[in-house]
Amino acid sequence: MARIDYADPEDLPAEKRHLLDSMANEDAGGDDDEPGSDDGGDSGAAHDLRSDRLNVYRLLGRNPAILAGFREYLGTVWTAAGLTPHERELVILATARATDSRYEWHQHVRVALDEGLRVETILAVARGEPDRLSPEGAALVDYVTAFVAGAVDDDAHDRLATHFDEPTVLGVGALAGNYLGLAHVFDALDVDLETEFVGWDLANL
Repeated sequence: MARIDYADPEDLPAEKRHLLDSMANEDAGGDDDEPGSDDGGDSGAAHDLRSDRLNVYRLLGRNPAILAGFREYLGTVWTAAGLTPHERELVILATARATDSRYEWHQHVRVALDEGLRVETILAVARGEPDRLSPEGAALVDYVTAFVAGAVDDDAHDRLATHFDEPTVLGVGALAGNYLGLAHVFDALDVDLETEFVGWDLANL
């Protein structure tokens, strides 16, 4: 059980209850295949991270102002980091794996699959085998792993900058930083999974 109570809609003012609804990605599966990419093509599927209501929003809903700010910032880093949906999910999954955040991994495996990432790509992140990814994907995963450890050096930065421009390098850090901080909140407050854990090896996919 979580260490603080989850919010229910009646706990929030009527005008703020929508903040507990899941954030849908209207453009899921919208990217075409790119040479060297780590995706499985256009899935054509929409996703909304929904299992009734997500515990992440119910947890943050204990402080509606924080929930509102979080959703606004998260929406910005999702759409403005300069990454494709596939690259975005690689960053989030790599952050989840590096922090052992079961909640983030559980939710974003589903999103990643909806966005067209292959199971083999997700397993490469889970197993710490970035050499099985495209050069861009490997650079992202290696950078995020170093970022979470507080160990980004010139080599890690330069390798990422070989594939991405400076605004996107900043976006990678902002995105990983968001999920790193959230992983610590989940750990500190012992957030519950809504359904059975998908597994680091995707055994319960």
